[in-house]
Amino acid sequence: MRREGEDVKGVQSGGVTERVRQIGERVLAGDTVTFEEAVELFERSDYDVHELFHVANRLRLNQFGNRIHLCGIINAKSGLCLEDCSFCSQSAHHATQIPRYGVVSPDEMVQAARKVREHGASALGVVTADRGYTAASADFRQLVEGIQAIAQDGLVEGHASLGIMGDEEFRQLKVAGLTTFNHNLETGRSFFPKVCTTHTYDERVSTVKAAKAAGIRVCSGGVIGMGEKPVHRAELAFALKELDVDEVPLNFLISVEGTRLEKATPLSPLEMLKVIALFRWILPTKNIFICAGRAHLGELQSMIFFAGASGMMVGDFLTTKNRSVSDDLKMLHGLGLEFGESLLALERQAATAAI
Repeated sequence: MRREGEDVKGVQSGGVTERVRQIGERVLAGDTVTFEEAVELFERSDYDVHELFHVANRLRLNQFGNRIHLCGIINAKSGLCLEDCSFCSQSAHHATQIPRYGVVSPDEMVQAARKVREHGASALGVVTADRGYTAASADFRQLVEGIQAIAQDGLVEGHASLGIMGDEEFRQLKVAGLTTFNHNLETGRSFFPKVCTTHTYDERVSTVKAAKAAGIRVCSGGVIGMGEKPVHRAELAFALKELDVDEVPLNFLISVEGTRLEKATPLSPLEMLKVIALFRWILPTKNIFICAGRAHLGELQSMIFFAGASGMMVGDFLTTKNRSVSDDLKMLHGLGLEFGESLLALERQAATAAI
């Protein structure tokens, strides 16, 4: 029976919040969220989202403690990509005002690696906006030389995001010293045709599988806020779970003038934090780190960790600015978070200790 003065909405909201609390207790006990539950949690707004944060933060602490992963990137080739991804400022299908240049030299990649190390990062992602490469191409050989030079320099891990590739390309990257390959699925399978028409979702999945088969760790996530529905966010999270990727970068759309999504409205800070928390619920053991679009959180950027994120990208993004590294490091110090060691090194230490 409803108490006097209590409206129906209040009763319903309290009931839903209790259901969220019960699912959270299951997750903390080692159970999993079902796809149907995930869609419901992404979709509904009539519950206390702080229940999500409470569980997500405990999951992060259980897996990572107070350690936060920091990484940086270099835009190793800019512009004139022939793919038509709706969010991308580097697509030749869009009229954007960005620099355009070919693959940078190995020395420039090493200098970028040294710079991100000064920023507290443990990895540099060498990123090119392109469909992908074949082992015979001159650009690919130069990228391999750059990865090898970063590995030999030894200050940070060499990561890369180079598009769609196959077994031989990954074999050469592995030999060069590449430890992690990034290839985002971008969004849920059923929404992907609205994002890109020049390649398929299956090509992206195949690239992730080929990298894993080569013994390379995989970093794969997506862009949130492109007009997708809650079910598409759940699709993305569960696809990443099925592929058993190692790291999950979450980007929140930065609307760049000249792209098809230039007029998209950013998500609210609370909705962004809700997305982070639910990805942590679905992927409790994965490194979930926040990349582009973090500025949409405004003064709430520190909340990403309490919502379950275990890392973030420092320094500027590919064609857009990030906030200053000094502000990020000041925030981390203020939160008492530790950073600087690579995830791979920590995993190796844990494996050695377990023997």
